[in-house]
Amino acid sequence: MKNEIVIKSIANNRVRLKSDIFALNSNLEKIEKEFEEIFTSFRKNISCKSIIFTYSLNVTLDEIIDKMNNIFNISLSIPASNALCENQSCNNCNIKKHDEKSWKRKVFEFILLSGYATYIFISENILGLTIAATPLSLVGIVSIVAAIPLLKESYEDIKQKKFTLHTFMSGTLILAILFGEATAAFEIIYILRGGMLLEEYIANKSREEIQGLVELDIKKVYVLVDGVEIETNVEDIKHGDIVVSRSGEKIPVDGVIQEGSAEINEALINGRSEPDFKEVGNEVFAGTVCERGRIYIKVTALGYDTYISRTMREVEFSLLQKSPSEVEADRLANKLLKLGTLLTVGTLFLTGSFTAAFSTMIVMSCPCATVLAASTAISGGISNGAKQGILIKGGEALELVGKSEVFCFDKTGTLTTGKPIISDILLFSDISEDELISYAAMAEYRNSHPIATSIVKNAKDRGIDINQDVLSEIIPGFGVKSKIDGKRLLIGNKALLSKYKVSVKEYKNEISTHLNNGKTVVLVALDEKILGFLSFTHEVRPGTKEMIENLRDRGVKHIALLTGDEVKVANSFALDFGFDSVFANQSPEGKADAIKELKRKYEKVVMVGDGVNDTFAMSKADVAISFAAGGSEAAIAVSDIAITHSHPEDVVNLYDLSKKSLNVVNQNYYIGTGTNLIGVALSAVGRLTPVGAGLIHIGHTVGIMANSSRLAIDNNS
Repeated sequence: MKNEIVIKSIANNRVRLKSDIFALNSNLEKIEKEFEEIFTSFRKNISCKSIIFTYSLNVTLDEIIDKMNNIFNISLSIPASNALCENQSCNNCNIKKHDEKSWKRKVFEFILLSGYATYIFISENILGLTIAATPLSLVGIVSIVAAIPLLKESYEDIKQKKFTLHTFMSGTLILAILFGEATAAFEIIYILRGGMLLEEYIANKSREEIQGLVELDIKKVYVLVDGVEIETNVEDIKHGDIVVSRSGEKIPVDGVIQEGSAEINEALINGRSEPDFKEVGNEVFAGTVCERGRIYIKVTALGYDTYISRTMREVEFSLLQKSPSEVEADRLANKLLKLGTLLTVGTLFLTGSFTAAFSTMIVMSCPCATVLAASTAISGGISNGAKQGILIKGGEALELVGKSEVFCFDKTGTLTTGKPIISDILLFSDISEDELISYAAMAEYRNSHPIATSIVKNAKDRGIDINQDVLSEIIPGFGVKSKIDGKRLLIGNKALLSKYKVSVKEYKNEISTHLNNGKTVVLVALDEKILGFLSFTHEVRPGTKEMIENLRDRGVKHIALLTGDEVKVANSFALDFGFDSVFANQSPEGKADAIKELKRKYEKVVMVGDGVNDTFAMSKADVAISFAAGGSEAAIAVSDIAITHSHPEDVVNLYDLSKKSLNVVNQNYYIGTGTNLIGVALSAVGRLTPVGAGLIHIGHTVGIMANSSRLAIDNNS
């Protein structure tokens, strides 16, 4: 693949490329620098020689490829649409789907192995019996059968002309069986099978948590056929079909509205409690809810191709990417393999004892504990996060959170909710605030819109007796129309009043001032006269101030607010909540520049956002965190971590989880490396038998897995 770039997948403006040039850090750094202003996100996978990036819509992929050609003098080929490596045995890329039958078989096999391991232990250590350990003995045959999964992986490595941990261990285990040490070999194989089972269990639990967040649970839908709505199974829907969705129903597909309009709750996608008004030509997504209205949707994606399913696969794929600790563990394990070979030969040369040399070989040929030290801790941390609604796309992001000195926050939608509260009441006629609220509450009483709910709640809090017999017509996207004592009552936005020829020109400045300050304005008009308006802001998420204080108490050096709000509004908010710096009135590019500025001063920067306007800044941060599964499709594509519940305290929980995971990794290193060194020393002086070497593996491997399991099961991480 030299001097060639392979396009592995293209989805909108998100691309995955593969080439030998992506195997060098220097080349990746050059790409990141040259395309800094073009890429809105950039990820690399050196082991797979690939990069994944999203790019600005004002350039084309051809222009990007041409620029790469000028930098590296490459040629281009476009093979199959497979998004993963063409090498199906690549463990780094091949996402292994959990198979229930296969899982049950593996568990059953491990139970049988556990029973046999118990039999050996009781026979040798309690009954004092001697168990034959020759190649053709029962334990020898069981060991060979139990080692088949490991031997398969070794075979794949050999085919690729790679000398890896599996290759070395397989050779050692076969030698152990051939030289009459089948019992020791069985013990090591038993440990490895248990470790593989544990890792698969943890990974599957993470996937189940993610799957539960996006499960549609829709079996039947209505499809429009020749003007007639026909009930159809979801699996029978095809691209181009017209699906009907009504009030209260969950939308089963991605598509474009062909007819009708509705208020759509897209909290799963954007985290906002206030529904969005959608009409003909607007896009809707599977998993969102049609709260009010009826729409006819032309299917553009369904099943595994929907946005929410693609998001889940992105998380699953990212889970396979190794973190810095896991990469370091692999590097250390490879060094131990080389050291083990030297120590084995050295022990044999110095002592002349094959048994001592063999014990050394068993100890050093199985640095599985070193590998498990990082992988089980990181997997446990990711699993724990998923249980809390924190989706962590890989170990690197989890590790970097705890190493970051700066946390940056967007304001609107991130630190504030979509729940509106009345902040101001302006009167334009000779009525009181209570009278204005009373008019609005009567009209909105049966409306489930969040703004209507807020108005009714405010009226009840004031002790206002609401007339519940008033009939109102809800006009989606505009407001409500009602009648009071024969007079027309309008409650809604400027467009609603314009629709009914009510002039707002006299109060244009007052309305604009509030709108420019990021507030929502609801006008109240009786016949042709505007009585006043209600101004709404979104409430600050509970726990925001405590989150900032807790991060600072934990050692975070700098906490910044990045917002598009005006300077006065931003400064007031920052002062109230204790931010160290404010970047106000910022465009998306301005937020990204702020991230770059902070990265020059501090070690590792985290950006927390929720919307499209945050994605550029998120792509420049060391760790990008999105609230409520990203807040937007663009935000979740860029984010490394998605906090689905949008609770500020989850940012602190994530920081604590990161720190605890790193601590467990270090503890595991001490357990694994320390016991290995003790084992080598004992075997070198003839104080350790091959069976004893196997017992050392049992001790430190079980210790490491037990230590890491605290992360997976601890709800207070």
